[in-house]
Amino acid sequence: MKSRAAWLGAGVAALLVGTTACQDQDRSRQDKAENTPEHQVEQAQAQSEKAFDDARDAQKQASSEQREAARAQEDVQRKQQELQEAQAKAQKEAQEAQSTQQQAQARTQQAQSVAQQAQASALEAQRRAQQNFATQQQQASNESASANQQLAQQSAQQQQAANQNAATQQAAIARNSQAAPAQNTQAVQQEQQISGDVLSASAQEVLVSQAGEPQLRLKVGPSTQVQVDGRAASAADIQEGAQVRASYRTDASSGEPQALRIDATSRAQPATPAAPESGESSPGVPR
Repeated sequence: MKSRAAWLGAGVAALLVGTTACQDQDRSRQDKAENTPEHQVEQAQAQSEKAFDDARDAQKQASSEQREAARAQEDVQRKQQELQEAQAKAQKEAQEAQSTQQQAQARTQQAQSVAQQAQASALEAQRRAQQNFATQQQQASNESASANQQLAQQSAQQQQAANQNAATQQAAIARNSQAAPAQNTQAVQQEQQISGDVLSASAQEVLVSQAGEPQLRLKVGPSTQVQVDGRAASAADIQEGAQVRASYRTDASSGEPQALRIDATSRAQPATPAAPESGESSPGVPR
């Protein structure tokens, strides 16, 4: 086992030595090949192509970067334009807001002025109303006092007039009471008339009725004028049922109707009743 291991170790070492030698030989041959003119031309051509490729790539990259720069410039210009537009819009909105604020302030001032004027007008109206109310109260008080004074004067005048009327009436009553006997005497002595039918007749009296009802009993005296059918006669000559028209006067002492004149018409000789003379009253009712 040990010999076999030793043999394997020696083989590995020999193999490593051989491999290193081969690599050195290859490197030597490569260095010789690179030092040839053809190799140098190829290497220069390859380097030139590589440089062209690098230049082309750089140009492409530059073009790309230029396009990106142009796009960036356009973006910047667009952003600047948008910024300018935004600034102009903001400035316009600021101006509009300022104008609106100024208009609002002007309206506020105008409203305040109107409110102050309205308040002043209201105060003036209130002052005038109070003054008018005070004036009306004063006038009402004056009118009330004047009315009370007038009422008092009217009441006093009415009372005075009532007193005067009462005194006048009392005086009139006194005068009437004094003049009543003379007036009664005159009324009693005033001549009156009556027409109707004879219920009964005698030399001393004649009972006259209307519609069958006794109305008046006439006393017949020496001064009584009696006519029957247009001829002079006495009261006893008057027949029952005859129509009479008589004038009489109430006696002041006895109060009985005293016949002054009696005109009788017998039923046997109908005649048209004479019309009542002026001043004739209803039977039995003194005028």
